[in-house]
Amino acid sequence: MSGPRRRQRDQNEGRASWRSIPHYYLYPAAGLILGLGSPTGAFALRYWLADPLLKAIWVRHELDYNCLFYAYMGVGTVIAFMIFGYVIGLRSERQRVSNRVLSARVDELHLKSVTDGLTGAYTHGYLQEILELEIQHAVTGKRPVSVMIIDIDDFKRINDSHGHLFGDRVIKETAETVSANVRSDDILGRYGGDEFVVIMPGADAATAVHVAGRARNGIAKNGYLATISVGVATSTGAESPAELLHRADMNLYQAKHDGKNCVRDYCNLPERPPRADA
Repeated sequence: MSGPRRRQRDQNEGRASWRSIPHYYLYPAAGLILGLGSPTGAFALRYWLADPLLKAIWVRHELDYNCLFYAYMGVGTVIAFMIFGYVIGLRSERQRVSNRVLSARVDELHLKSVTDGLTGAYTHGYLQEILELEIQHAVTGKRPVSVMIIDIDDFKRINDSHGHLFGDRVIKETAETVSANVRSDDILGRYGGDEFVVIMPGADAATAVHVAGRARNGIAKNGYLATISVGVATSTGAESPAELLHRADMNLYQAKHDGKNCVRDYCNLPERPPRADA
């Protein structure tokens, strides 16, 4: 997937190389070309209107007697077109810079609206939208999609023992460690409190369990008093996002029941009601 994106980015960069030239340079250059074309066009038009039998004589006569006229026309139109192009280019460049700043600001605001301020992971609402789209892609493209729900073990005890600032640090470092251990195409989001969800497009059950185990090992090796339990579920293609998340949540429930700090993709425990936010 990264190959086509990289090629597309290279094409865009090559296509945009001349577009990056400031307009107060580009427009006067265009004025120069138009200005030089003015005497040439006038000469060609007069040549076309000349008597066909006397064209050779007319050319010599025209160049001998009207050379200064064409030179004056060329210099005058070039200067006029370049000045006009420079003035228009200044205005256009200011507008382009303003549009670029506005576009960057809009992108920044959009990113803030869909990401969590503490961890930088995607928000709960945005995760729901992405998961629904990925399940649709999985159905139409006949490929798997998996999710894993991650919960920090005994987080309340960590908060009570070390304070909320330390708890926030644990949440942030957990998000960073999980992000570093999942695949590049996986989508990490904060599900709420000390829970995270990872959407894994194209991942079958074995791949999802392997990646979840890698993330769990990464957390366990950090040594900041926290471990994680992970519930993994893979879409069957005929379930809604809420049903898929509920299965992953039940598997997380099994991981908690089995002693925490583990990954489960099954559940042998009695069914419990789905969460309201799922």
